[in-house]
Amino acid sequence: MRKKLLSMAILLTASSSLFAAEMYDPNKNYSTKEQVQFNGNIFEAQWWVNQNESPATITQNTWESPWVFISTSEAITPEDVLPLPPPAEVMPEIEQVSQVKYVQIMNKMATQMVQRVSELKKYAQDPDFYFFKDGKKFIKINDIDYEIDAEHGTPIISLRNWADDSATRNLFSFFDQDWEFSMYEGGAVVVNKTWGNYDWGNGCVLEYLPNGHLDSNYVLNEAFTCMDGSDKHEKPDATSIAPYKFGVDVAHSNMVSIEQLGDKLIVAQSPSAGDSPMVGIYDTKANTTTKILGISEAQPYKGLDDLRSHKSQLFVSAISAHDRIDVFNGETNQYQYSYAVQHNGSGKIAVNDQYILVADADHIAVYHNTPATLGETKSIQPFAYLAYAHGRPFTLEFIGSKLLAGGSQGSAVYDLAALSQNITLQPMHKNLGAFESMDANDNYIFVKENNGQHIDATTRFAMYDIQQFIANDYQFKDAAKAVYLLDNFWVSGHDLIVNNNEIITLTPSIIESVPLDKLDTLDFTPNAYVPTAQLEFDALPQTASVRKILQDGLTEGSQSISAKTDSLVNIRLLDRNTVEITNFTGIDLSNLDLDIKAHSQYNWARLASLDKLPAYTRITLPITDLNIDKSFNTTDGSGVYNYTGMLSTLDGQGNTYGHYGTQHLIDSRFATETKHPLLDKLNKITATWDISFTDMLLGSTNTETPWDANSIKRHIELLTNVAYIVSSDSFKNKLMNYKENYGHDLYLYGTTFKTKAQKESLLNKTLNSNGFVNYRQTSGFQNTFGFGKSAGTVFGVSDKELDKVERGEMQDFALYLGEQFGQNWYHDCPPKPCNWTEIHFAKLFVDVYNELDKAGELPY
Repeated sequence: MRKKLLSMAILLTASSSLFAAEMYDPNKNYSTKEQVQFNGNIFEAQWWVNQNESPATITQNTWESPWVFISTSEAITPEDVLPLPPPAEVMPEIEQVSQVKYVQIMNKMATQMVQRVSELKKYAQDPDFYFFKDGKKFIKINDIDYEIDAEHGTPIISLRNWADDSATRNLFSFFDQDWEFSMYEGGAVVVNKTWGNYDWGNGCVLEYLPNGHLDSNYVLNEAFTCMDGSDKHEKPDATSIAPYKFGVDVAHSNMVSIEQLGDKLIVAQSPSAGDSPMVGIYDTKANTTTKILGISEAQPYKGLDDLRSHKSQLFVSAISAHDRIDVFNGETNQYQYSYAVQHNGSGKIAVNDQYILVADADHIAVYHNTPATLGETKSIQPFAYLAYAHGRPFTLEFIGSKLLAGGSQGSAVYDLAALSQNITLQPMHKNLGAFESMDANDNYIFVKENNGQHIDATTRFAMYDIQQFIANDYQFKDAAKAVYLLDNFWVSGHDLIVNNNEIITLTPSIIESVPLDKLDTLDFTPNAYVPTAQLEFDALPQTASVRKILQDGLTEGSQSISAKTDSLVNIRLLDRNTVEITNFTGIDLSNLDLDIKAHSQYNWARLASLDKLPAYTRITLPITDLNIDKSFNTTDGSGVYNYTGMLSTLDGQGNTYGHYGTQHLIDSRFATETKHPLLDKLNKITATWDISFTDMLLGSTNTETPWDANSIKRHIELLTNVAYIVSSDSFKNKLMNYKENYGHDLYLYGTTFKTKAQKESLLNKTLNSNGFVNYRQTSGFQNTFGFGKSAGTVFGVSDKELDKVERGEMQDFALYLGEQFGQNWYHDCPPKPCNWTEIHFAKLFVDVYNELDKAGELPY
């Protein structure tokens, strides 16, 4: 009896000290008899305890340890006094059949849309109706200007703001206020407010797209689930966490993050106006939705930054608005506790057993993941920091003991095993590509890649084998699979998750879900081999055609001329089925290797070998003549790329609404055994510029002269010389040391270039993100401005100005070229000619030209 009473007294003593025990802090020293909570237990210091001597390894009490186990801890705040979890709302099951009367209305409205588009296409071909502005064709309807799609002749609806649908209603004026409009890729989506819904593929929606990726009438009529209350009858999938499901106006929607936790899909919504920030939860198993509006009714959210799930908990970053990370029970959605943190700006987070990471404007802070007590807001301090390599990352992902930090300017890998107290850790690798979003499972890392530092930017989703990534010393090389288009549009989304064999992507207002096995991918098989086509010029397949180009008469047409400064043997995929090989030099070439590479692809692929290619000669043939499966070896022998899936989604030319083309996505290069001084000079060019030609009039005030073969050759040679000059070490050195050479900073297109980073960025964009759409001016120069989705700007030089350049009179041309490069530097700005006043750049260019011309180094 006495033993029982003694045991009870000890337990009572332990429990009475429970509420005085603080959470263990690795940054503190502890004196004898001080108690701490750690991993749900109470420990007491036997003697002085230094920093980082945690009780983590205590399994039984020993004299060797500074800590002794006292008891299992109990919550300071019992769970039953926490705020109740938010209620869940059941979503009705989907009905299978549309109501006939609504289908009839949909058919009627679709017919009217088709008729209206047909009328507008006729207007766009009538000179009495169309006009040009900044080189683009427009028509005017009720004082609203509509740009005309250059390829399809259809009107493009410009986005004014998300809340303004007047331009769409003006175009399709037969819709009354019972219908709502939303913008999509230059077109419009139309839904009835009472019996329509946006459940694409199984919905009740009308869609107009001017880019030709619907049927030939440009209108889609989807009338599968047209019924009263239709918006509540959508199938349970990723669309169940769309903004309107949680009462958020799409005009103000700002979905910042998406997560999954068990059967739940979770999104953080931080609207730009009007609606309250919230965490929206869709339980796919129970078919219910839940809104978390704050940690209590008295403390609603004012803004959200990020979400992360770990084990059974949901971590909500509300750092920018509240200086907090809130933790919720992932099963019940009930609030548990918060961490109080101080950071500069919003905070992306990552969580594992050991750490909580926060990426703010300055660095990544590393915190120990030590749970707080229920209801507590616990102030925590960073244990260590990670230094940025490319600025603030968009996404963080743990890969074992490593952290992968992805950003739009580049990505980095950190070895977290090297962390130590109060030390800022540098990345172990910082030369990874640009990643905007990322997720990982047991087998793959899923990455949205972006080469957006260049004007001709592309994005893609890539799947990297984790074990191969580790074997490559945490470097990304060949992706196992990569997809460039989703549902015929380029890849978008600033966050993604992979859930049950589907990829779910998030933009501020749209969620897309695509099964992984439905993706049209570029596939890579390591350690594989296929035969490489060995072409003989005099014995080409019967399906091939051969012709001379740039001869008198220019029978091929100027718009078929497309050269590249870094490869004057240009290999193009004209479309998904056709390869074009063109020699733009005056040299007969022998024993050529022809290579291609899609954007962001790690290795080059050997398309074919060719025994000879005469000067100014073009070969056109089906890609299946080179390999029936469209499979090609990597040039380093590491494996085989298969392009079948990727090419199945591509047209030849892309457009401005989200569709890449083969001519945009595929780069090329060649090698030859022919020795020639010109080839030696061309091989020194690093500028990757497209050179194309057009006869399109740029408005009634512009005058162009029809192209002939000699004029096209002169333009190609001029731009090749310019590319050689800008690629030279002399140009780079004079640019980087501009002030030392000329006594003042470089001023170009409204900006003074003072720093090394500014000049490096200017040179990088000039070399890697430029292009020249050539016009043959009758006199003078053509004003520069952006041209659709083409890199660089319009470029127009008259024969008289070409004559001056060839005589070495470079000043006027150099002033014009400064504007060309300046326009490219500020490619997001509207056209704003500077009246050829870029004297600083002109001085630099003329000096380098004179130096290289005197040395006889220029190619032409």
